[in-house]
Amino acid sequence: MKVGIVTEYYYPTLGGVQEHVHHFTVAARRLGHDVRILTPVVEDSLASNAGAAAPVEDLRRSDEQFGVVRIGRSIPLLAAGSIGRASIGAGLSHQLQDVMRAERFDVLHLHSPLMPTLPLLALRISDCVNVGTFHSILKPSRFLSAVKGLLRPYMDRLDAVIGVSETALDGVRAYFPANYHVIPNGVDVSIFSRGQRRAELDDGRLNVLHVGRFDPRNGVDRVIRGWIHARRAGADARLLLVGDGPLRPTYEAMVPPDLRDDVRFFGFVPSVERSSYYASGDVLLCPALGGTFGIILLEAMAAGCAIVAADTAGFRNVMQDGVQGFMVDLSSDPHSVKLGERTAELLGDAELRRKCAAAGRRTAAVFDWSVVTAKVMDLYGELMGRGSAAVTSPADV
Repeated sequence: MKVGIVTEYYYPTLGGVQEHVHHFTVAARRLGHDVRILTPVVEDSLASNAGAAAPVEDLRRSDEQFGVVRIGRSIPLLAAGSIGRASIGAGLSHQLQDVMRAERFDVLHLHSPLMPTLPLLALRISDCVNVGTFHSILKPSRFLSAVKGLLRPYMDRLDAVIGVSETALDGVRAYFPANYHVIPNGVDVSIFSRGQRRAELDDGRLNVLHVGRFDPRNGVDRVIRGWIHARRAGADARLLLVGDGPLRPTYEAMVPPDLRDDVRFFGFVPSVERSSYYASGDVLLCPALGGTFGIILLEAMAAGCAIVAADTAGFRNVMQDGVQGFMVDLSSDPHSVKLGERTAELLGDAELRRKCAAAGRRTAAVFDWSVVTAKVMDLYGELMGRGSAAVTSPADV
């Protein structure tokens, strides 16, 4: 089967959509399918500030290896406390049309299908089976109500709509009828389960780990405050921060002088190299808000970390309070005291950490990419047998 993936979010930028697209592509290719990733060129300073900058030659080789086709140029858009992206460029629609005519895809899979620019353009052009995946909550708003009629023809061209969780579909279901399915994010258990503790961190001390972009909603400030509370409560553990972004100087300044030697800012680490950091973590601290799933949690579980996470609808898709670790209601913990208490509780009880880690490994196995990709490919096959809804362009509706 020949599959085209259209996404505004791919390497060298960082995030959950990027990881999803990459690992699905790898897994689908292992099954013998031909996959191309249609995504823009990224050159702006925010990408490099996030630690994502890579030598041009390395990126070119990676693009060739994973079937990446670059179309247009990506620009950052700051919205709702996070950094979004959209493509611009002269003749963008014609470039996309030329690629799609040349490739003759069986299925076009669009990530965040109602977001500008490439997904909407691709839906106008496509004449094959179309599938869209929503990764984040489409929050009700006056703006969305106003443009609902404009977006409806695009939604009608989607033969199936996937949410990575029920949470991810809550908003869009309120606005558009569609053929909805829930197929979760995946985790490459084989990668994260075989990591080895890093030599410089293998000295008998415990480590609290955070992995993620230095994006306001990921709560690195809460991580630091929670760890400080745990330390003041007597927990002798380092803090390991894997990730980067423009807010790094702010977060570095939050660390008290007497604790600075026990905090390590590692910067950006590619996903394929993160296994040793997860293996070095004893407790993952993840107080992020607004997520619809919990891929970082699953990666950490696969590696054997106990978890302290925000009690959100998205994270409840992959963990239960008291099973893989603890979940904390952040609305009642404005100073991250409870985060620190739960972290200290796990750090102080080796048997509890062991039980949480074992439960986490069992959970991660359910979400292995081999399982998730098979579900997506089954959906593709079902839709191809039924025929495509892409028979008219939204411009003609």
